[in-house]
Amino acid sequence: MENNLVIRVAIADDHKMVAEGIARLIEESETAHVVGIAGTLGDAASLISAEQPDVLLLDVALPDGDGIDSIPQFLAASSQTRVVVLTMFGERAVIARALEAGASGFVLKSAAPEVLMEAMRAVCRDEVYLCGESSRIQRISKEVAPTLTPREREILRLIVDGLSIKEIADRLCLGFETVHSYTKYLRRKLQANNTASLVRTAIEQHLV
Repeated sequence: MENNLVIRVAIADDHKMVAEGIARLIEESETAHVVGIAGTLGDAASLISAEQPDVLLLDVALPDGDGIDSIPQFLAASSQTRVVVLTMFGERAVIARALEAGASGFVLKSAAPEVLMEAMRAVCRDEVYLCGESSRIQRISKEVAPTLTPREREILRLIVDGLSIKEIADRLCLGFETVHSYTKYLRRKLQANNTASLVRTAIEQHLV
C-alpha cells in the first residue's frame, strides 16, 4: 500500500461506545477511513466481503464466538485485508493464538491512540506489529515457564500418563466437558496444537 493512500478500516467490536470511539479516532487522523462497524463475527464476515478493507480491527470476545478463531475465514474472504487484534486480553496464549491464526498486529486497548495508528500503518506495509506491552509479555513469557493451577497440573499429569478425557473425568470425578475444557485451555496456555505437542511441552518444561 502506498504511503499517500487512505487506509480503509473495518472494526469488529460488540461494545458500541468503544467501537464508535475508535472510529472517531481513526477519522480524525485523516490518513484512515472507517468503512463499517460490526458487532458480531457474522456481521464482520459480511462487512469484509463487501468492503474488502485494508485493515480489520478485531476484538477477541464477540457475542457469536472467539474472534481469533475466525481470522482464517476473514483472510480467505479478502486477501488484501490485514488483521490487527485490538483487545484487553494481553495473555501470552492469546497473543500467540492470534499470530498463529494469521493476525498481522496485536494492540491492547490500554495502548495510546497513536500506537493503534502506527500498528495500522505497519501492517499495511506487510510488517508484523506488537504494541509495546504485548511485545514485553511475549518476551518475558519465553523466559518464564507458565504457571499452572493445582488442578491444571493434575490433569496435565494424567494426560502425560496417556489417559483419555473420559478416563481423566472418571478418575477425578469430573464431567467430561469440564475435563475437555481444561485440556483445551492447557493447549492454549502451553501453545500446543495437539495432545502430542502438549505432552512434549509438559515434559520439556518439567511441568509434571
